[in-house]
Amino acid sequence: MRPQAFQPTREQQEIIDHDGSAFVTACPGAGKTRVMTERARRLFADMPAGRGVAFLSFTQGAVFELETRLREEGILPSPVFPSFIGTFDSFVWQFLVAPFGISNCDVRPRLIADIADLAVTPFNGAHPLPLSCFCPVTGTIFAQAAKQRGFDLSQKSNQQIQAYVTAAASIRAGLRTRGQLGFDEARGVALERLRDAAAAPRISAALAARFSEVIVDEAQDCNPDDLHIIAWLRDSGLPVKVVCDPHQSIYEFRGGVTDQLFAFAETFDEEGRKALTGNFRSAPNICKTTAQLRPLASRSAPDEPLGRHKDDATPVLILSYPGAAVPAAIGTTFCEQVTQAEIDLAESPVIAATKASGAAAAGQPRPSKRRDRSVRLAQAVTDFHFAAGFNDMKTAIDQMHHILLELEGRLGDLSYRQYLADNEIEQASWRPQVLFLLRALRFDPSKHADAKAWHAATKELLSRQLTLNDGPSLSQRLKWNNAVSTVLAAVPAATAMPRTIHAVKGMEFPAVCVVTTASTLKSILDYLDTGEPADKAEDARKLYVAASRAEELLVIAAPRSQSQRLATHLNAQGALVEVLEL
Repeated sequence: MRPQAFQPTREQQEIIDHDGSAFVTACPGAGKTRVMTERARRLFADMPAGRGVAFLSFTQGAVFELETRLREEGILPSPVFPSFIGTFDSFVWQFLVAPFGISNCDVRPRLIADIADLAVTPFNGAHPLPLSCFCPVTGTIFAQAAKQRGFDLSQKSNQQIQAYVTAAASIRAGLRTRGQLGFDEARGVALERLRDAAAAPRISAALAARFSEVIVDEAQDCNPDDLHIIAWLRDSGLPVKVVCDPHQSIYEFRGGVTDQLFAFAETFDEEGRKALTGNFRSAPNICKTTAQLRPLASRSAPDEPLGRHKDDATPVLILSYPGAAVPAAIGTTFCEQVTQAEIDLAESPVIAATKASGAAAAGQPRPSKRRDRSVRLAQAVTDFHFAAGFNDMKTAIDQMHHILLELEGRLGDLSYRQYLADNEIEQASWRPQVLFLLRALRFDPSKHADAKAWHAATKELLSRQLTLNDGPSLSQRLKWNNAVSTVLAAVPAATAMPRTIHAVKGMEFPAVCVVTTASTLKSILDYLDTGEPADKAEDARKLYVAASRAEELLVIAAPRSQSQRLATHLNAQGALVEVLEL
């Protein structure tokens, strides 16, 4: 069966045909990947020899989706050069950092992915803060990020705060001397270069000679430094297409730019401000629901359903649960609804703001906050076998490898990624062993009487697989902790898998269950109704992102104290909503 020919809407065609820079606001399911594909087709049709297009996004998933589409359509040349397709971080590194090195440093620069996780402790016993809590430009502490990690600036003296700032600056200076940069530090180096009056014009001329256009997708995921670089590219004369949905900006912890994006849009002329308002993903009641989850100041008519579900009248279902704790009945009921709708359960996740809430709703073990090695190892094994997708599985694999290196005593004071980079260790050299161990350590009630039996079997297996340095025995390095019992569970045959909101961003599913909690839903509804409290704006955007993943069936789990209020709120856009008491 041949795929149906693409018939662009008027809005889509305007963007496909638009030469020059543009700021495109796209609603969920707007078909922007299809639009970017057709824009690329048009550009490559008349592309002079030696020139290409730069396709940038902020997640590997979005890059993979676009690259796959471009290759399937026979648009992206092979090799890709002189075009470029990759994450924004990789573009910054390849064109603004790596070729020039670091000022006052003779060492070849290296990008270390987990530098942001390095602990800042100004003295022994101090509360650790990750380096990501400190601005890479000014060195100041990001108050909200620090507070989320138990360090409230309002309760600290200036002397305490300055001690942390000094310690973080010292760590960054040491890393820079060794040529090691994290993503934030790399942006800082790039901005230094763009402020160089001699270097910047030469760089912009070289980029303009290579790229006929730069397309930046998912721009709502950028931070202020990213936005500055995007503005520089445009102002340097490169045609830049910025594609985003500002209401999906959910990275405030890393300096999200929701308000700045709206302001940046105003710097484009009227002809350069475009919108995609047709929703090719969701059924009508889902479109109405997501529209009602936008902020009061920018709430408008629902996006028009245009896809294959445009005539689907399935109501949005609210599961009203009692008490404050998230119950496993949510997952059970959601599975029943998905089965009744004849939708594939494997493609129907439970989505929550946190792993803990999602796991509770799905009836799976909650992740532990304990950092003991035994607990972390058990968590990695559980996460691997409960993985809802490739990214979840890859994270578990990396975490397992990290723990094994700790057990062998190899890391010392280095971070995991620093160790791999310093020793030039390739994935192929360690991944087979890690995969073997993850599969072999799967918790199985038919083999393990309880968690302690699993712990004993784990130590026995690892004693044969690992080479420990001098020092404590394996039993001392992998001590029993009662929290292991709460982490381990047998893998169910069929269940809705929990995913975090950040993990599903940019994805779509036939059915989703969005989990809200008693601790947050009331304030979210207050914000949606009145615009206050303003600090709940991002929580509201997370709810918007989660709900807009659904194609056919949207289920929202809500505490009983707020479920009817939520239904009334969604009804205001005309959405058909049903409430089911659990």
